[in-house]
Amino acid sequence: MRIEFNNEGFRAILQSPECQALVLSHATEIADRANGSLTEASEGFRAHSVKAPTRYIAFAGTTDEASVRAESENKVLSRAVG
Repeated sequence: MRIEFNNEGFRAILQSPECQALVLSHATEIADRANGSLTEASEGFRAHSVKAPTRYIAFAGTTDEASVRAESENKVLSRAVG
């Protein structure tokens, strides 16, 4: 048995709006979990997605000094990932 992959098909899936929505929803869940751990008033963590050359990718990151401090001192975002 031989399997032949349809590379154009995979590329179309990875570059689809549905794939963008999926990766962004996962990054948003991570940012929301991290925001729930913040103790001080802060804009907190935010998710965004970008289109890379072959696929969409998403990030959850800090938005202000308080969230940077929360990550550096308590690993709030890192713990929200896993």
